[in-house]
Amino acid sequence: MMNAQNNLSIDSVDQLRETWFKKGTTLERVRHHLQAGKNKIRIASGFFTIRGWRLIRTYTDGKRVYLLVGLDEPGEERARKALISEIMRDLRTGLDRDRRQTVLDLVARMQSDQVYIVDARALDHHNKLYLIDNTLAIQTSSNLTGRGLMEQVEGGCIITKHREIVALVQEFDDFFAKAQDISQELLEVLRRWLDCVRPWDIYLKTMLALEDLQPVKANYKKSPVSYQKDMITQTLRQIHDFSGSMLVASTGLGKTVVAVHVALHLREEDAIDNVIVIGPKPVKKTWEREMLDASLSCKYFIRQALDQKSYERDHSLEDFEDILQTTQERRWLIIIDESHEFRNRYTDRLSNRRYKQSQKVERQAFQWLKPLCHANTSKVLLLTGSPYAKNTENLNNQLFLLPHTSENRALLPDWIDDARAWHIEKPEEFIHLPVTSQLTTPHVARYYGQLDEQEIYINFGEEKRYIPKIILHSIDFPLPLEISLTPIIADGYFDLNSRNPMFKKSIEKLVKVAWASSPLALRGVLERTIDTPNGKNQYVFEKLEFKFTRKERERVLQPILKQLTSKKCRDVKLETLCKILRELQTQQEKVIIFCERRATVVYLQQKLNELIPSLHVIATIDEVASNNYEMKETKEIERIIQKFAPVANDAEDKYEENYDVFISTDAHGVGVNMQDASVVINYDIDWTPIGPIQRAGRILRFWRSPRTVQVFTFVPNLINESNLHYELAGIMGRWEKLMERHSESRKLIELPVLTMERTQEINMPDITSPVTIRSGQLDIDELANLDISPYYQHTAKLQLNRNYAKNIPSDIVSAKIYSESDPSIYVLLNYQGKYHGLVYEPKTQQLREPTVVKLLDIIACTEDTETAWIDFDKVEKLSDACINKWCDKEGINPEEIVRECTLYLKPAQENDTVKDWLNFK
Repeated sequence: MMNAQNNLSIDSVDQLRETWFKKGTTLERVRHHLQAGKNKIRIASGFFTIRGWRLIRTYTDGKRVYLLVGLDEPGEERARKALISEIMRDLRTGLDRDRRQTVLDLVARMQSDQVYIVDARALDHHNKLYLIDNTLAIQTSSNLTGRGLMEQVEGGCIITKHREIVALVQEFDDFFAKAQDISQELLEVLRRWLDCVRPWDIYLKTMLALEDLQPVKANYKKSPVSYQKDMITQTLRQIHDFSGSMLVASTGLGKTVVAVHVALHLREEDAIDNVIVIGPKPVKKTWEREMLDASLSCKYFIRQALDQKSYERDHSLEDFEDILQTTQERRWLIIIDESHEFRNRYTDRLSNRRYKQSQKVERQAFQWLKPLCHANTSKVLLLTGSPYAKNTENLNNQLFLLPHTSENRALLPDWIDDARAWHIEKPEEFIHLPVTSQLTTPHVARYYGQLDEQEIYINFGEEKRYIPKIILHSIDFPLPLEISLTPIIADGYFDLNSRNPMFKKSIEKLVKVAWASSPLALRGVLERTIDTPNGKNQYVFEKLEFKFTRKERERVLQPILKQLTSKKCRDVKLETLCKILRELQTQQEKVIIFCERRATVVYLQQKLNELIPSLHVIATIDEVASNNYEMKETKEIERIIQKFAPVANDAEDKYEENYDVFISTDAHGVGVNMQDASVVINYDIDWTPIGPIQRAGRILRFWRSPRTVQVFTFVPNLINESNLHYELAGIMGRWEKLMERHSESRKLIELPVLTMERTQEINMPDITSPVTIRSGQLDIDELANLDISPYYQHTAKLQLNRNYAKNIPSDIVSAKIYSESDPSIYVLLNYQGKYHGLVYEPKTQQLREPTVVKLLDIIACTEDTETAWIDFDKVEKLSDACINKWCDKEGINPEEIVRECTLYLKPAQENDTVKDWLNFK
């Protein structure tokens, strides 16, 4: 009772006091005296917010209000812009159910000249003063903000002496006259805030916000360019969400640079300790140099080493074993470069000859990689430009190396690994997996490139890098000695006595490959066939033997060998190559030639040196003995590549010697920079579409000047089809099968690099069959949108409108019609620098935060998408409900939330009337 009396007496005393030091008292006194005012209200405040205006607006009705705002800020222009920006930032921060009505009121007052706002920040003004007419002043520490008037403990006093009031009015008016009038500028900004924008603006604003990639603190000199930033953003997002990512990107788009930046970001986030790179031997130095330049701790393992069982065969595995023993102690980022090399997980071995059953045996490399890649402390990044060879199993085997999902656990423990792995049923599903992304050169050219007259380029800092135009050629050539050799193959002279077709036809397959390659390669296979068994160049079989005896084989094959070495035996394939090279020599074009057989590499170097001595030709293979060919030492090949392509390898002034033609097997068709050349010749076709892709990738890269690159592919052709046995169909069908696979794999690779378009025939003298060249030029625009991951399909629209998107303000509202039967609200908010895209369904009160791609799918639209009619108050209520729901779920104070944009998703059947179906509290 005594306490109640004391409280009453204190309240009574407070009403009589002219000074105070309490929370909320300033608002109470200001409201009371503002309402009593008659004509003019003068307010000086260090800061001003819309919430502050909401608290006093009804008490200023019928009076003119002069608002002087300003903290110490240098420069009038900077101060004015900062003030308006801060007013708008406060408006979009936290929850304020009446904010729209408050803005409408303020706009109406400003339009009718009832409210004037000036910025006195450049005048060192810091006062807080409320002047009511010429009769009363309230001097206080409270700013005209929600926080200052309601939440903080503030002091103040009331001044009623006429002399003091007159002096304060005069001083206020002097400052007001000198200050910068921002009324009109703020009015325009608030008007725009009240307007409903296009759904297109919401779409662009969302993409721009979600691509937010902050620079890392590192000395790495290679800054990512526009499209690489998108690749880094998406890859990081996938690694954050799933601990793994598979990036399929065209050769030359800079997967290495992207991977280094991903590693830098993860290290800065304290998500990894070290990096492991697994890749081809030719690019080991490149990776180690890039990681060193970025000051990243990195261990490189050559891919082939992982197919060995122990470090006794490859000593690097000793280090790998040490790493496996510490997987729980260290957090690794495992980068698998050219991941398509792991497209085959199993090898088939005959395990029961009686029942002809084959058993799948897991490849040794997978046995090494599984415990490392699937450790819960590991993060995995797969990189490739061509993941597809034969079927979806190629893709699933690579996806298996990514950390598995926690879903789809199998009942049988042995199958848990496979059941939880990422997988697809059809190739077209690949780009829609949340853990994969695919970007192609045509897409980059179309949406990220800039035009220099008719040439497309990408800005790499201050340097322009041009995207080449591409011409493809397929060259049909007749196989030599067809009449002599085809019946020998058809009659089975190369067959082995095995019931397993794979073993039975293994030598025949070698014959076909060598036959299509070169006379020297064919001669080597035939000589070894004759020498088996017990000859100098014999094939060594454990239990198998040829179907025909050695004498029988020698009888039919010796005449073939004699014809091969005869001067009358014309090599039309070689003659066609020489014709092409002579033409390219006049154009001063460098050329890369890829062969399947080592013998053919040596053969071409010898023949070209003889036939075109003016060409500087180099090869990666040496003949060390008869029928024995070895690859040059790694360091020597590295020097050769630098001499052949000094610009691409930063070695322009390092060597005096320079080469025009580089001949190699596919060992150097992956990952090596050789874009000083503008021509790739597939002298031998590959069995899979990956080979031609990787080969062409040596030159399908950005270049310092505009140019056209060409890819030639030699295709063997049999003339006398009717005379061929069924088993020989493969040699004719090889090209068609490759083209079929190539067409299918284009769903998952950067460019088609093979063509069947026919444009011209070259008739060689004295040859019964013409050499046919089929050519075609790629249309970048036509290919730009083929088989691109949905994320990049969305961001492509941002690239074309980036400058416009950067100027879209925050806290915008729109609506669009969508296909669902019940309405939803999409809100993009920012909490502590991180963006969250939320979708709230008011009918079910369900809240979800979709993946970026699913979110963009929901809000996707075009520039012409119509804006649906909305009730703004309803949208405000829904967005508040959405934010409240998320804050409750996350345990976050709503006042820390910043709104970026809101989109009302309106069912087509919804009437344009306000419905009170949602109960807000």
